[in-house]
Amino acid sequence: MVLPPCRSELDSNAKRLMPDTIVMNDGRFLHGLIVKNDAGKVTLQQRNGEVDIPKNDIRRIEDQTDSGVYFADIVDPGKLPPWRMIVQDLRSDDSIRSFRQIPATTIDNGYLKNIPYLSFKINERIEMNVYGDSEHPVCLEFGIYERGEKITRFKKMIRAYLAGILASREEVAALYSLDEKGGKSRVGKFIFQVTPPDAPDAYGGWWISIYDPKGLDKTRLSDAEYAKVTLSFREVNRSNGLLRSDRSKSLDRFLENSGMNWNSMIPDLRGFYRNSMGQLELLTPSFMKKLKPAPVQ
Repeated sequence: MVLPPCRSELDSNAKRLMPDTIVMNDGRFLHGLIVKNDAGKVTLQQRNGEVDIPKNDIRRIEDQTDSGVYFADIVDPGKLPPWRMIVQDLRSDDSIRSFRQIPATTIDNGYLKNIPYLSFKINERIEMNVYGDSEHPVCLEFGIYERGEKITRFKKMIRAYLAGILASREEVAALYSLDEKGGKSRVGKFIFQVTPPDAPDAYGGWWISIYDPKGLDKTRLSDAEYAKVTLSFREVNRSNGLLRSDRSKSLDRFLENSGMNWNSMIPDLRGFYRNSMGQLELLTPSFMKKLKPAPVQ
C-alpha cells in the first residue's frame, strides 16, 4: 500500500482526532490513531482508512496517552465529552472485548423522545448512546441488559467512569446520589438520571444518563425525520438485549443509508474487537461479512 502524503503540522482539532505520530525514515510525519503495534508493522487509523506501516520504514513513534487527547474538552464545565474521547478510553480498557456501532432504536416517549443519536454495543449486553452532535453531545447514556452480580459491577464501574469526566464536586455528588431504582438530580445545566429496567421504553435495561435539557429541546426531530434514522427495538435486538446477528446485513445497510454513522470521519469503520491474543482489531464491513452469526439465544 502506498502511504499518503501527510503534513508535519496539524491544527489543535486534528491533533485531538489523530493523537499519534509516526516519524518515517524519509522525514515524513504520519498522524492518526495507532490501533495495532506488533513486531513487524504498525497499523495507523487515519481519516481515509487504515494503513500498515513496516517497522523498517519507521524512525520514531510518538504515542500519546489517551488521557490527554481531549483534555481541553473535559475541563470545559459546559460540555459533555466528544464521542471520540470515550471511544479512545474504551479502546485502552482490556475488559472491553468488542465495541461496534448499531442502529439507534426508536424512543417514542420521555425526555429522549425524537433525539437523534449514535448507538454502540459493548461486550454484547452493554450499550452506549451519544445524542445530538456526536462531537458536542447533549446527552450521554450507558445501559446494560444484565442481572445479578454483573449489573452490580457495571453500576459501580460506570459511575466511576462518568465521575472522571465531570467538572465539579457537585456534579460527582449528584451522580452518586442517584437511587439505583430510578430518579434524577440536577446540577447547573445538567441532569443526572437513572432509568430502571421496568420503566417505559427501557426494554429490560438499566440506564444512567447525563443530559442538557435545553440542548435536547434544540435537537429534537419531527416524527417523520426521526423515523428515517431509527429502527424498532425488536428489529435490532433480541428480548434479552443481544444484537440480532441474524439481521446483521440489513442492520449494516440501514447504518449506511440513514446517515447516522461515524464513518463520515473514519470511512468503513464499524468498531473494534480484541482477538485471542488481546490485540486490538478493527471491525469493517468487509470483515463483518466473514463473521458467522452467533447461535440464537
